[in-house]
Amino acid sequence: MAYSMVDVSGMSGVSLSELGQYAETGLLNPAFVGQDEDIYYEKPELLRLQQILFCKEVGMEEEEIGPMLRDNPRDMIRIMQQHRIEMLEKALHLHGLIQTLDKTISYLRGEQELNEDELYAGFSNKGRHRLLNEAASEHATKNYSEQMQTEGNQKYNAISDSAQQPVTLLEGQEMKSKEDFLDSQAKIDRIHLDLQNAIENGLEPGSSEVQQIIGRHLEWIKDYYTPTAEIYRDLGNLYVEHKNFRQMYDGYHPKLAEFLRDGMMIKAEQELS
Repeated sequence: MAYSMVDVSGMSGVSLSELGQYAETGLLNPAFVGQDEDIYYEKPELLRLQQILFCKEVGMEEEEIGPMLRDNPRDMIRIMQQHRIEMLEKALHLHGLIQTLDKTISYLRGEQELNEDELYAGFSNKGRHRLLNEAASEHATKNYSEQMQTEGNQKYNAISDSAQQPVTLLEGQEMKSKEDFLDSQAKIDRIHLDLQNAIENGLEPGSSEVQQIIGRHLEWIKDYYTPTAEIYRDLGNLYVEHKNFRQMYDGYHPKLAEFLRDGMMIKAEQELS
């Protein structure tokens, strides 16, 4: 089905002038020009426009976008998969900022103490934040802080959020108290230690014992946001691919990141699909 420039502008929110500029520069060529001399787009052009918008969301300049976009479907799939990982990373980053806000509000209400370094946890120009606070346990903090000392103020690669796969905060979720916060950290540390023991005992990620532990991990995640199957799978991949997560998990066991990811893949297929 073909869509006019006006149709595409209405669907995408891209102005007519911007679409015209994309056509002039060759960034987004129309499928054809109709007998009415209007410009028309078809599905391949709509997909390319989507990728252009994704690239602009992450701050790329237009002259950089063209070389990234290829007509090869495999290239397009690879780019889209990378977008998913980057947007999930941004969602986790934003969640860290929300936690900092909650803790600051709780401190101002006199409900809990707040250390000075916690004031800046989660900001993208600090290499100090603990993603989902998984590195906040005593066991993990030692390994995490050693990495942070070598990285200094390296910027965190935060990519703008997308409405394609939203991370949904629980409706009516209340701000956690200090006791809730500490209890949450104890829970995730216990989960990691139990997974470590499972690896050392030779259990497989799909075994019933390990899947029970993964179920506890999923419930822990749900205390913060409600993941879809895709997001939970991508989170597992992020645990393996992101250096900060990897450093933290290696502090428990060098195989823990992959072991947890594999267990999460099975859990996502069985309970979230």
